[in-house]
Amino acid sequence: MFVGKAKHAVNKDGRVSIPSKMRDAIKRDYNTDDLYLILMPGNVICLYPGKEFEQLTARLDNPHGAPLSEIMEMERVCADAEPCKLDGSGRIVIPPGMRKEAGIEHEVLVIGARSHIEIWDPKLWDWHRNQKRSGLEQLKAWPAAQAGVG
Repeated sequence: MFVGKAKHAVNKDGRVSIPSKMRDAIKRDYNTDDLYLILMPGNVICLYPGKEFEQLTARLDNPHGAPLSEIMEMERVCADAEPCKLDGSGRIVIPPGMRKEAGIEHEVLVIGARSHIEIWDPKLWDWHRNQKRSGLEQLKAWPAAQAGVG
């Protein structure tokens, strides 16, 4: 399982270090160096171990009953996926087009997200987190607003 977060530099070749505890989880829990990078909606890059990527895309093998939008999204995920491997220094290379689309330039925030690793532009992560907090504050205020309190 992937947990925690760390800020890392992106070198001129697009190499990014994966935190050691996340590298250890890849080796311990998945016993593989087959990884997949996917640019997901919201401009977050997700790094999946092969087994987790297979589970994510398994819905394409049996699409019966799945909404068309989900099938189309999974097809896009497969089409946009980039295989990658950790190098000897525990880094991956993020392709230039994927970095550009995600707004990643000089540094990233590497975040454990249970079954995968997320790679964010730090400013975008901050914005995303603030949006979630806003939504949570609105949800917390909802019962009081409905009762006419506040």
